[in-house]
Amino acid sequence: MKMRKILSKITKASIMSAVILSMLAAPAGAIEVSAADLEFNYAKALQYSQYFYDANMCGTGVNENNQYVWRKDCHTYDAKLKLDSTNTNMTASFITANKAVLDPDGDGTIDVSGGFHDAGDHVKFGMPEAYSGSTLGWGFYEFREQYEATRQDAHAKTILRYFNDYFMKCTYLDESGKAIAFCYQVGDGDVDHAYWQAPEIDKMFRRGWFATDAMPSTDCVAAAAASLAVNYMNFKDEDPEYAAQNLKYAKALFEFAERCPTKECNADGPKGYYTSSKWQDDYCWAASWLYLATQEDHYIDEAFKYYDYYAPSCWTHCWNDVWAGTACILGEINDLYDKDSQAFEDRYRKATNKSPYEEIDFWSQIAKTIDNWMTGKTPQITPAGYSFLNQWGSARYNTATQLLALVYDKHHGDTASKYGEWARSQMEYLMGDNPMNRCYIVGYSDISAKYPHHRASSGLSKCEDTDPQRYVLYGALVGGPDAKDYHVDVTSDYIYNEVTIDYNAAFVGACAGLYRYFADPSMQITPDFPPLPGGGDNPDQPLTPEYWVEGFCKDIVQDDGPKATEITIYVKSKNVSEPAEKVSVRYYFDATGMSSLDPNNIELRELYDQAYVEGGEGVDGVLTGPVKYSSSKLGDNKIYYIEVTWNGYPIAGSNKKYQVALGTYAWQNSWNPDDDWSHQGLNTTDDNWTGVPMRADNICVYNDGVLIGGIEPDGTKPETVTVPEIIKGDLNDDKEVNALDYAALKMHLLGSKLLTGDAFKAADMNGDNSVDAIDFALLKKQLLGM
Repeated sequence: MKMRKILSKITKASIMSAVILSMLAAPAGAIEVSAADLEFNYAKALQYSQYFYDANMCGTGVNENNQYVWRKDCHTYDAKLKLDSTNTNMTASFITANKAVLDPDGDGTIDVSGGFHDAGDHVKFGMPEAYSGSTLGWGFYEFREQYEATRQDAHAKTILRYFNDYFMKCTYLDESGKAIAFCYQVGDGDVDHAYWQAPEIDKMFRRGWFATDAMPSTDCVAAAAASLAVNYMNFKDEDPEYAAQNLKYAKALFEFAERCPTKECNADGPKGYYTSSKWQDDYCWAASWLYLATQEDHYIDEAFKYYDYYAPSCWTHCWNDVWAGTACILGEINDLYDKDSQAFEDRYRKATNKSPYEEIDFWSQIAKTIDNWMTGKTPQITPAGYSFLNQWGSARYNTATQLLALVYDKHHGDTASKYGEWARSQMEYLMGDNPMNRCYIVGYSDISAKYPHHRASSGLSKCEDTDPQRYVLYGALVGGPDAKDYHVDVTSDYIYNEVTIDYNAAFVGACAGLYRYFADPSMQITPDFPPLPGGGDNPDQPLTPEYWVEGFCKDIVQDDGPKATEITIYVKSKNVSEPAEKVSVRYYFDATGMSSLDPNNIELRELYDQAYVEGGEGVDGVLTGPVKYSSSKLGDNKIYYIEVTWNGYPIAGSNKKYQVALGTYAWQNSWNPDDDWSHQGLNTTDDNWTGVPMRADNICVYNDGVLIGGIEPDGTKPETVTVPEIIKGDLNDDKEVNALDYAALKMHLLGSKLLTGDAFKAADMNGDNSVDAIDFALLKKQLLGM
């Protein structure tokens, strides 16, 4: 009987193992669970796509102009950039000669605040910034009616003003209206990329790069002129005074680009991040828009000097190549002023010494561009029919070509042709009709990518963290799939999951164009958007700040007994409009578990401080203690605490890692952590570098000595403490248990994407403080309704 029992257990275990292995081998989509049908809603896509710019606003006007409660004023010190050769690239002699223009109030600083962060980082790079401003404006110019029909025009105009107000602020005019300098970049990529934290708490060194006659940066200067000229076209009827100001600055910047005898690309500030290969396309882009705005012959003459007629069909519209966009505007100019003759074309032939018999049709080069994209002559066609040009932002190039196709259709019968149909098929692919069953627009649907490479939305201490992101980056277009229709949705992947202002620039206009030609009554915007983080439903009530610690520990044991506890902590916070800047953390221990050792003689060792590693002295944590804990509730006790304090650095907003060792390594001195208040509930691991951090409410967070997170040994809590509800099986915290959670658990078990924090707790289906194949089986049973 006993032997039969053992065999029975072995048999059951074998069967269970086989079942679990078969489940791991099966794709997540094989489970029959309810999921929303694919949604192709261009009104919603247009609405969502603009919100990425709210997430990336920078400067002292974010509070006033932004629609997210979790984004606030940031890098406000850009408004006081020191005017010298250390903080700028301008020479001391140039600054002295032009001080009256650069610093009229004489305070020794210059205001370059505003604009937009480039991507998940916080640099304001010149070329993508100006390209995004002009291309967003172009989409609005072409499809304004669709913005108005979906009530997205007010939001669009706020964003366009924010771009172009920044360009005007960064342009320094003398009394005659001549542009003396233009700031085309703020922040250094090498410095900026060493940090991973919210922009509101950045205190890094941010240099300013300026174009001058000696350093012309023709591409950046011309690109900004183009954006301002487009903005003039968009505002000239409703706000002529503001539009005239835009045109004034556009003309001054173009004159700046034109007058410099040596024209060059901005090789100084961007380094290898945005290596511009030419200036001629940006120059022609600006000149074409200025002619459209003014009908002054000088601008079209300048455009024709440098325009490359056959260039558009070789690539597509992007930050480093705006030939295709320029061709569209030249085609529109021709349609407006010379549609039924060859005078405009002859003018171009003469300017470029082309044969009078050579056919010139600016629109034909756009048709050729799209044909090349549809047939795979320029890009590669993936097995699923997606036009793939380049791994770095494949969706960016694809949606830019969609915009070209839709603009072409607007000016050729204003109805969807094969080009518009192609654009729709490509957008449907990006919305989820693809082999990955993934939508590449963040927050658009339940199958959207959820881990964009973006500091502000992530709320993580490092991009390699696999925790769910704190905020939904609605409307952000991630990098997209590769040539084999494959994609990786992890925060750390800056190829597949990068998001940037130039990725979204043409995408917004493409959504408007698709709505123009393919809208139906079912396509509606989302009301009361964007939702408050965490499911809040009262937009007038400020969100309650929440602070807590996540961490783990390793207990050091030697031959003669326990010796010390090595503690790893991350200070967490959410829903914080104004992050605390005098944060400290206290770890409580009880001296009762110590013998032959006075509490004041314990060893205290700082093992690692991420804030110091990234920011150096001044932002590092200061470790003190032990201090006797005083509590009227407990009376006389043997409880002490050690404390690490980050004065002047909002560590809780950046979730930096900190490690400390507490105890003794001396012979015959014992250390029993079992009675330590902060050790209780702390995840214990064998490796203090690879442990899984879990919420530890007995480690307390303070702001300037006031308890703001955790529970003290006598039970004292902050005035408001919220403990998040964890739904078993809801790994991504979307309040549903579905195939996405199943896939996440499968990835954890396969080791490709480990779960941490609340996601780990939600995956622990049987509550045994581990996540294994048993939990996987239980989750599947729940999904199948068993």
